[in-house]
Amino acid sequence: MKVFAHGCNINFQESVREMFVPDLKRLFEKALAESDQLLFGKIDLEKQEIIVYGRLKEIVFSEGKNDFVFTYQLQNCPENKEERQKLEELYLSHEACFDIVDEKRGTIPYRVLYVTFMNENSGDETTYFVADERGGSQPLACVAEFWQQVYELGRDIDFEMFGCTAHDLNRYSNRFE
Repeated sequence: MKVFAHGCNINFQESVREMFVPDLKRLFEKALAESDQLLFGKIDLEKQEIIVYGRLKEIVFSEGKNDFVFTYQLQNCPENKEERQKLEELYLSHEACFDIVDEKRGTIPYRVLYVTFMNENSGDETTYFVADERGGSQPLACVAEFWQQVYELGRDIDFEMFGCTAHDLNRYSNRFE
């Protein structure tokens, strides 16, 4: 089962945890259930660009097929498009949620999800984002600013390498007496 780091920054409270594909799927499904107008696209800090593909409709993960598929629609176009990545190249996921001052609604919470894939041969990264188009008056500004806040989280952790070990503390209790 694929395991990777998930960086989270909620109002500057940072954490990194172990993430599995089914957990990431639930996170995206929750976002899809909360909004029918999720912007989907790609962000690249080095090139200083944000590319909006359209509105996210579905995400499908298949570990058996090594497939990660985003299904989206262009604005004013009923035809579905797909963006595919290899599941084995899934590198990191991030979640950023900050209270922002919106021009129209005052202080509101706003959340952006990111998922990064890395080509192991070239080392090139591709990062996709998902953000509620109606969640704030400037969603792309949030996508860009939030990414700068979470970009580094989890990059220094490799859950596949270290794993997790449980120890029977009763076995060692006589050392502390």
